[in-house]
Amino acid sequence: MNSKQFLGTIVGTIVRIVVAAVIIYVVFRLSVGAYNFGYQIFADVPVDAENGRMVNIVITEGESTKEIAEALEKKGLINDAGIFVVQEKLSEYKDMIKPGSYQLSTSMSAVEMLSIMSSGETNIETDTVEE
Repeated sequence: MNSKQFLGTIVGTIVRIVVAAVIIYVVFRLSVGAYNFGYQIFADVPVDAENGRMVNIVITEGESTKEIAEALEKKGLINDAGIFVVQEKLSEYKDMIKPGSYQLSTSMSAVEMLSIMSSGETNIETDTVEE
């Protein structure tokens, strides 16, 4: 084996090792991302674990789940509107949110909020609603 063949073999081996390391890194990052996404959806952890603050929210006729989720996120009731949309789609409350005025807490889970908003029973007076 001459020096050119030896050098080519070494360079080829290094390239294969680098490609394998990149593939392992990408698979690892995707796995961690998928785990975190699943955890956020299925763990259903409230924003505040204890002593949450009460927030008034108004849902109007024809408002989409995404618009509702964005309003909840803006008011600090949830951390991620996208996660809430997926939670709603996977829950027993899919497409059941009713228009109304609701008082929700930052210590409520997404499922608890969905349960309240799907009941259609407004739990605050409409003249005291915060926007």
